[in-house]
Amino acid sequence: MKRIKFTILIAFAFSTMYAQNASDYFPSQPGYKWYYESVPLDSLNNPVNAQKFFSIDSFAIVAPYQGKNANIVLSKTGPQITINFQPYTDSIYYNFDASNGFEYFDPELVAGMLGNVDSTLGINFFNFFNSLKGWYSYYRIASNVNTSYQIFTKDTTVIVNSIELPIRFQLIGKRLEDENINTAIGSFDCKKFLLERRLSYLIWIFPYPEPLPVPILSVDETVWLAPENWEVKSYIPSTNVDLFVLGIPKFNIPGLETNIILPITNINDERFTINNFELYQNYPNPFNPSTNIKYSIDQAGFVSLKVFNYLGQEIETLENEFKPAGSYVVSYNPVSSVKNPASGIYFYQLKVGDLSQEKKMILLK
Repeated sequence: MKRIKFTILIAFAFSTMYAQNASDYFPSQPGYKWYYESVPLDSLNNPVNAQKFFSIDSFAIVAPYQGKNANIVLSKTGPQITINFQPYTDSIYYNFDASNGFEYFDPELVAGMLGNVDSTLGINFFNFFNSLKGWYSYYRIASNVNTSYQIFTKDTTVIVNSIELPIRFQLIGKRLEDENINTAIGSFDCKKFLLERRLSYLIWIFPYPEPLPVPILSVDETVWLAPENWEVKSYIPSTNVDLFVLGIPKFNIPGLETNIILPITNINDERFTINNFELYQNYPNPFNPSTNIKYSIDQAGFVSLKVFNYLGQEIETLENEFKPAGSYVVSYNPVSSVKNPASGIYFYQLKVGDLSQEKKMILLK
């Protein structure tokens, strides 16, 4: 009996140890896809649904990258109407070593955002973040609960209004209590992490040899990792920022809630009907130079019919007025349009009240 108990204890210990491997939380084979819905949060952390966007990540391959064997994930972001047809534009790199989950930080992936921050605040953040490029252990599966660990720290100086100011940027991780959450793709016992990005102003107080960091900005992100599915949810609350010490006016960093969702289905080219609210496929399709778009509404209402490119950018408004119930045909001739769009895939969207539907069409020149 003692031998049986010992065997059971050894097996339990082994299974517990095995469950602590970071790779257990990532898909085992390339080909896996994640579908996400992200909703910005206002200054009170209320969702701004009108600005929601979608992402698709695809586990492409395992290959060497910057000194480590990387799980390479391709990523794209955009509106629901076009996301399936957009090309992948970003790459994310993961590496797993026992209980540590590494991610490669590359500021090139956020160059546009950092450029906007640079121009707004007059601080060259891109050059600073470029010095942080490299692999970092973001997720430490076996770390003690509620015990912080430093992912990286960097001291530098910034020049604001011709004054050189010393600052420290830190990324701090913390494993929180495991949590069971329900998602659109199932229920999971998740590892939960808090990632805190801290910006501090450094001051020296005699006779202490080391500078004293005074926190001026902290952005927190909570991440849920599910076994064999990796990230299924993240939450970043909005942050009100007061950088008076740097001579910068107060501003707000919007929050963001991201959840995994079921696969985003392609737009169906067949007729779509909801209570006699009907949108038809344009004809002819493909077309050059013009095409016709037919729709029907079963009650009077304000009708919006717009055309978008594959990036989700509006390029034409075809209808924008109150219409009585009935069937309508709208002719669209992009060649005569001021914007004169190029050949390619476009989308047209009909909205009446709370009802909405989109379809794709192809312009051939």
